[in-house]
Amino acid sequence: MPYPAPMTALTRTRALMTELAAAIGLPALPQDDTGGFRLTVGADTEILIYGGDDETVLIVAPLAPLPMEPSYGLVLYLLRSNLFDSDVAPFQIAADDGGALVFWGRVRIAEMTGAALASLIDRVAERTTLIRGEVTGAA
Repeated sequence: MPYPAPMTALTRTRALMTELAAAIGLPALPQDDTGGFRLTVGADTEILIYGGDDETVLIVAPLAPLPMEPSYGLVLYLLRSNLFDSDVAPFQIAADDGGALVFWGRVRIAEMTGAALASLIDRVAERTTLIRGEVTGAA
């Protein structure tokens, strides 16, 4: 999956990441080699955060490989998650270039605090776990 450019000049985004680090009890959140911020929530839920324009951040949670022969029910579940009235909006499920499913959303950060972002990340991680269970059949 191609990733956005590093957030070197994104003043609001970098400040929000500093607030997020404080909210979750870390001294700092260093950028990884993709230019984003990588968190592990719980035992195995990876959350990636990327800035783009200093007004929004892209939050991405890898799910699982797309099954080679998904069932009708799984396809219906995944597609319904992307409808305009889905309870996961503004997040959607997509497949990256390598065929891996990701749960992603672009979120406005103008009025967001680090504590609010931490809470959102927790909710994204919870939903990621549920979706992963549906995809892998572990639900």
